[in-house]
Amino acid sequence: MRLHSLHLQAFGPFARRHTVDFDALSADGLFLLHGDTGAGKSTLFAAICFALYGLPPHERNMRLRSDHAPAGLLTEVTLEVTLAGKRLQIRRIPAQKRPHLRNSAELVDQKPETYLHQWVLDEHGHGQWEGIIKSHKEAGEEIKSLLRLTRQQFCQVVLLPQNEFTKFLRADASERRILLGTLFGTRRFGLIEEFLATRKTLTAKTRDEARADVLRLAERIQQAAGDDLEPAQDAPRADDPATLTAPTRAWASALHRQALTLQDAATTATETAEQQLAHARIAEHAVRDLHRLQQTHRTTARDLGLLHEQTAHHDRLADRRERAVKAQQLQSVLETAHTADLEHTRALDDDSRARALLLAEHASLDAAALTHAAQQLHADTGAVQALLPEEATLQRHTAELDALDRERRQLTETLTDAQERLNTLPQRRADLAARLEDARSAQETSRELTPTLNLVEKQLEAARRRDALDQQISAAHKVLSQAKKDSEQAAKTYIDIRRRRTDGIVAELAGRLVDGEDCPVCGSPTHPAPATAQPGQPTAADEQAAAHTRAQQSENKAKETLAHLNEQAATARGEAGGDTPLADLTAHRTTLEQHLADALSQASDAGPASEQLALLEKEQAETEHTRNTATARLGAANATYDSLHTQRAKSSPTASRPPSTGTPHSPTASPTSSSTPAASRPPPRARPP
Repeated sequence: MRLHSLHLQAFGPFARRHTVDFDALSADGLFLLHGDTGAGKSTLFAAICFALYGLPPHERNMRLRSDHAPAGLLTEVTLEVTLAGKRLQIRRIPAQKRPHLRNSAELVDQKPETYLHQWVLDEHGHGQWEGIIKSHKEAGEEIKSLLRLTRQQFCQVVLLPQNEFTKFLRADASERRILLGTLFGTRRFGLIEEFLATRKTLTAKTRDEARADVLRLAERIQQAAGDDLEPAQDAPRADDPATLTAPTRAWASALHRQALTLQDAATTATETAEQQLAHARIAEHAVRDLHRLQQTHRTTARDLGLLHEQTAHHDRLADRRERAVKAQQLQSVLETAHTADLEHTRALDDDSRARALLLAEHASLDAAALTHAAQQLHADTGAVQALLPEEATLQRHTAELDALDRERRQLTETLTDAQERLNTLPQRRADLAARLEDARSAQETSRELTPTLNLVEKQLEAARRRDALDQQISAAHKVLSQAKKDSEQAAKTYIDIRRRRTDGIVAELAGRLVDGEDCPVCGSPTHPAPATAQPGQPTAADEQAAAHTRAQQSENKAKETLAHLNEQAATARGEAGGDTPLADLTAHRTTLEQHLADALSQASDAGPASEQLALLEKEQAETEHTRNTATARLGAANATYDSLHTQRAKSSPTASRPPSTGTPHSPTASPTSSSTPAASRPPPRARPP
């Protein structure tokens, strides 16, 4: 950046129009702006900053318009400057009050304006100003892109404030570092340094983990390799990190190659053993076949010997068979004779049994008399048989009535049982509904207790961490107290060494003088009387060797550790719900677990209760169906019973059997065989309960 000219008008302490020609001032090289305090030196730099960025330096809260300027003279700044090879003219008019054009007594608002022109040459080499931008935003972006500095950076690097520079000149090394950090915004470098330190720690941690992984893998390789592969040769060692990289890979590769060699040898031996096993199995099969044939030969020889021993017995059986065949030819004649004899005996027995059944007057009759008696009995039997259909109908009605009576009694019992079961169903349903309601209530209780128990578990875990962190905080307080004592002692030692070294700095500078070379203080090449160091005078090495910085780092580290522990303890205390004792939380968790177990146990009865309730509904439907069916069947049975009873009463015979007309030798039939029961009154009809 190169300044050419600056035109001020009603700006700051300058009430009129003023021009500064920087080209004339810099014709001989550097130039210096000097003057009394309040002469306006800083205003010129503020005007330059305003022309470039539209705002004065950020550390100055100055009013742009001069209080002494005429009302009709606008405040404006025009700067000619070369940025990145471009010569620009920047004209800025800030927001201000100005007289009305037609009524000078009235003030109106003047809007801020920005004009940006660029010096361009035509084809003939003649230059002129050409307007390129009239927008505040576009002008600011164009100037920023050419200058490549923000307003804050421009004020820190180019416009160094006067009061800050005075502090810088009078400050010691630590204060200068703070001031330079404030002026140049070096906080980002501290952040970078912190990031690099963190990165260094993480990298060292990763390196240690990688080393531990390599050593662990090496131990596993040694255990797997055993003594046959000589794993101890060139094995990695924890005390020599250089052996954990390429030597480790070479060692593992050598073991791998040796293991592959042994594996190939084992594979070859396995194949040979498999071939030998195949030949042995073939030989085994041949031996087994030979053994089986030998066993068959021995069995066959033994069977042949037994057959030779049974030859005589076989001959005797053959002789008996021949005699049996000859006797079989007479079997039919013998069987006919035997049958005739049996039939004659059976006929005699039948005649005896038949005569025993006859009446006494018929037992001694011959065949003709028996024939005549039989004819008479046949006549009597015909008369009786005429009454048999009515007797059969009466017996059938009686049997049907008995069956209906038994059916009615069974249906009555069925109705009574069904009604008794139906009477017990409401109480059973109420009991099951109460069980189901209790189980559902227990389910709701378990759902409410589960998040509470989870919360108590988290509080219990947080309480354990809180108590552990409180112990660590107590230990950290002791460490911090000791670190503060060490830091104070180191600071006192450092300050004493620095004070003594400052007092003897002349002797230290004199020790660096060389004859013939200029003195860095006075510039003289001769050094007639250089100062000498006092006994025990500390040097720069003694100052650097002081442990003040390390003590401060230890103290800061202890503070950071304590703050981190306090933060963790506060978080754990918040998660634990305060300072509730661990024993109380444990007891509360045990109580909740017991309540949850009881609720889950009771809630598990919901399924069985629902199933039993459904079965109860099904049982009620089936019982009602059984009752309705039994009621209908009982009504039908009663109607059928009444009908059959009426029919039996109508079909009951009133005439007795006709008397026998046989001869004195005719038998008399028993009247009991054809007697008909009198009609009786039907039993009372069964009614459903």
